[in-house]
Amino acid sequence: MISVKSISKNFGDVKVLKNVSCDIKKGEKVVIIGPSGSGKSTLLRCMNLLEKPTGGEVWLEDKMITSADPYLHPELVLESATAKKLIAAGMESGAAADKIIAEKLLKKNEGRAFAAALSAYNAQNTIPLNLARQKMGMVFQHFNLFNNLTIMDNLTLAPVELKLKTKAEAKEKAEELLERIGLTDKANEYPSRLSGGQKQRIAIIRALAMEPEVMLFDEPTSALDPELVGEVLSVMRSLADEGMTMVVVTHEMNFAKNVATRVMFMADGVIAEEGTPEQIFTDPRHPRTRQFLHSVLNKD
Repeated sequence: MISVKSISKNFGDVKVLKNVSCDIKKGEKVVIIGPSGSGKSTLLRCMNLLEKPTGGEVWLEDKMITSADPYLHPELVLESATAKKLIAAGMESGAAADKIIAEKLLKKNEGRAFAAALSAYNAQNTIPLNLARQKMGMVFQHFNLFNNLTIMDNLTLAPVELKLKTKAEAKEKAEELLERIGLTDKANEYPSRLSGGQKQRIAIIRALAMEPEVMLFDEPTSALDPELVGEVLSVMRSLADEGMTMVVVTHEMNFAKNVATRVMFMADGVIAEEGTPEQIFTDPRHPRTRQFLHSVLNKD
């Protein structure tokens, strides 16, 4: 469903993601764990282009949401002026492509043939970002509700503005979602009147109101008081039970153990280890994974 191909992300001289690749399959519940600063949230945000990768590609189903990275496509590289120069000097085409990719030799302007090939590849394979984001719901650490709108207006705004539903249809869906999380009585309240846990549950169903195919959660409980965490995790567990494809960045290890179909451990900008929850939590193979789990599971 989501394919991340050799994603890198730099903030100035800091390399936050280093050629990260992973695939999220339909129906999977993938939980990403790791220490602060390991690149977890950046990877998640690159999946729907809230952060633009420095290099690499992100695909949703069979379409890109990024522009093509020519270094992942030897056939595009061979259209470059650099490749043609190497070939003219006697190098075989395959060797020329390998050298350019390995040494990152492409320049800003590689000629008309390269520009045309790159443009054609993008036109054939890229999905509009707004359409991609309709398929990927996102829930953040902070709730990002519109404080000047009622809960009902928060839930109906996007589907109506994007012309996905009529106002009546959007309201009917919102009422259904509010009933699901037990907050029907809050429809006409403003976010300032809700607890943190209630706000985050509203943020989740606001994403669900767009009827996404996959849900991305960026540490959805980290801003909550401990006693409010359970009600948010309960909504997430029910989504998982219904078969929703989910990618969750979290420090909630019990959620990872009990809900995930696959756990990724990130450290220093790479996926250091991944496997089933049972394997990761009972038999971690990477020393950094063992160190992290020992630290977080033995706090008390």
